[in-house]
Amino acid sequence: MSKNATAMEPIRFSTVVLVLLGFPGFFFNASAAPKKSLPKQLPPLLAEVEDHYTKSGTLAAQFDQEDASAAFAEKKSSKGSLAWKTPNLIRWETRTPDQSLLVSNGKTVWMYTPPFDESENGQVIIRPASQVKSRILDALLAGRFSAALKQGLRIESLGARSFALQPAPGTVGDLKIARVEIAEKEPLIEKVGLEYQNGNQSSIRLSKIEMGKALASSLFEFKIPPRTDVVKD
Repeated sequence: MSKNATAMEPIRFSTVVLVLLGFPGFFFNASAAPKKSLPKQLPPLLAEVEDHYTKSGTLAAQFDQEDASAAFAEKKSSKGSLAWKTPNLIRWETRTPDQSLLVSNGKTVWMYTPPFDESENGQVIIRPASQVKSRILDALLAGRFSAALKQGLRIESLGARSFALQPAPGTVGDLKIARVEIAEKEPLIEKVGLEYQNGNQSSIRLSKIEMGKALASSLFEFKIPPRTDVVKD
């Protein structure tokens, strides 16, 4: 890792994580939400998903992610795992091809990137969780569609089990639209697609989804390893 890395360079973290969590340039700006009246009723299936996630309290899953660049006509794939625990504990770990780890205990967010080789240091960016709260993340990860709806998110049915989620302009950085697909047999979010204003796209498919599994609190804490550069905002 370059010794010149700064808080504005969260190395190796995908745009998906940065957009959804609201890191520099990607903040969810509640004040930018439209003031006109918006429909507050969720589609029945999404209401069922929200109820299921609320009652379960935890989620653990594996993910396969594909990012497509419109400018360079390139695609990049990555794999990892994620965990969520009510009310706002998150662990998002990318294992291949480049390792990175995001952890939040609800008060603090750590974004860690290990060193490229033994001669360099790793880096961890530390922020208060209150600075990176995102309604779109709540909707896509925790199934909290109602709260996002009240903040200006528009929801459109695309099919029996697929929906488009469109944030109000300027509220989630350059995110243009998100699409979610619900599993056939259970009220679970199994696929998320993100489309950005510049034409780039990301797709995340979840597998081995476990709801209501006991998750240790230690999963959502981070102990800074030796030889790690610490950046605090």
